[in-house]
Amino acid sequence: MRRWIKWVLAMLAAAIPLFLFVTILSLFGVGDRELQAVTASTGFGPEILKPYPESRLAIVTIEYGWWVFAHVLLCLVVAAYFTALLAGHAERESREVMPRLATVAAYIVAVIGVLAFLVLTPERNGAAVDTQFANLVISPFYYFLTGIGLSGQFPDHGGDPWLYLSLAALGPTAFGVLCVTLASGVFHNDIQNRRRFGSEGWEQDFAACLRSLKTYAAVLSLILVSSTLTARAYFHIVPNMLAAPSKDAPGAAAIYTVYSDFAGTLSTAVGLLFTMTLVAAFAPGLIVLLRDVSGAVRAQGQDGRQSLLEQLGLTDLRSSLSTLLRIGLTVASPALASPIAEVFQTL
Repeated sequence: MRRWIKWVLAMLAAAIPLFLFVTILSLFGVGDRELQAVTASTGFGPEILKPYPESRLAIVTIEYGWWVFAHVLLCLVVAAYFTALLAGHAERESREVMPRLATVAAYIVAVIGVLAFLVLTPERNGAAVDTQFANLVISPFYYFLTGIGLSGQFPDHGGDPWLYLSLAALGPTAFGVLCVTLASGVFHNDIQNRRRFGSEGWEQDFAACLRSLKTYAAVLSLILVSSTLTARAYFHIVPNMLAAPSKDAPGAAAIYTVYSDFAGTLSTAVGLLFTMTLVAAFAPGLIVLLRDVSGAVRAQGQDGRQSLLEQLGLTDLRSSLSTLLRIGLTVASPALASPIAEVFQTL
């Protein structure tokens, strides 16, 4: 049971950045008062705005739908990969895989349940929103769509843009959480079943765990880059609707600038969140491996460190620098995805 608890706690570490992100938004976020002021002003929605957003709404939401489709498809492939790895490892160790998969499923349901509570429960009467998280990531776009009279364009969601925006944010997030949880679960399963420091052949298992870590981190980084770009597409739904009319009307240009800046800031913040999530997903197991390195150095001195470097193929300075560069790019990729996309969009 103790091993099981350690495995679950190691996976829970991946949720720490998300918890901190929501907490920081709640403590330091100022809400969407500027955007509400824009949408509530008498000058909001000049006549030239009205035909454009309504006609562009379907185009922009379909574009976002394609982002979600590609992201979900990629997540399903990666989830199948990690599930197969976990099942294969359990079979080799003569262990039942279903209890671990059930634990993963319960973890995912719990995380998504908390997020759903944060975004689906707020009262939307005037300016009253119960949670700062929802106030920042949903209500600015909700107030725009309702303020310009586009609520009727969401008949499949009860004529309520809030439900559409909530599901549009939660859906891709759920699949991202699925991949993060499985990746962390597989890696920490490997960590638990390695040969312990000091036993015969422990160096080979140590090297195998680090090689697996590089592979798992690269695969999960791809998912988190996809998550960042999908989140960016979500936050830019309203700016993309206003892109065409902003070229023709001064009032539309001012509104476009406000929403575009807001969406860009949130996209960058989400990219940083996903980079921290990538680190946190593997951090407990990595700490255990570093403890093994420390033990080897203490027990065998320079010979122990050299033996580990030989196992990892890092005795050459050039290969060591190349490996460190690849690891750095892997970790930083989610944080860099949105700024790079912004640069390409402006070209």
